[in-house]
Amino acid sequence: MFGRDPFSEIEKLMAEMFMTPMMGLSSRRTITSTGLEISGKGYMPITLIEGDNNIKVIAMLPGVNKEDIVLNAIGDTLEIRAKRAPLMVTESERVIYSEIPEDEEVYRIIKLPATVKEDAASAKYENGLLIVNLPKTEASIKRGINIE
Repeated sequence: MFGRDPFSEIEKLMAEMFMTPMMGLSSRRTITSTGLEISGKGYMPITLIEGDNNIKVIAMLPGVNKEDIVLNAIGDTLEIRAKRAPLMVTESERVIYSEIPEDEEVYRIIKLPATVKEDAASAKYENGLLIVNLPKTEASIKRGINIE
């Protein structure tokens, strides 16, 4: 069979089905069990952790400088935008393999499981790992109900 890879269509379907970070995320994805909606583009694996009083978002951003990250939170939505800088390669070097696209804009828009206090949010970026801590609003905090 010449000129056609019989596995290319299967690989494409698998990448869309599982949205592997290698292939990037370029469309909206709804996770029904938790009600999350995540959309975006580019290589940015994320993890969401929900506690009783806060939501923590962890994003892997290899090759991104802290100054090139923009975070916006409003209500129950978090937006993360970043721009990867080109790799610093000298004239005597050449990249022979890289799984991290360079000079790429990446973003995620995440509909969070609760409304958050934007003004009390904090973020830390170190070694390519962005950790965003978003305190929930009083209305979003789970409370027990006393039974009489």
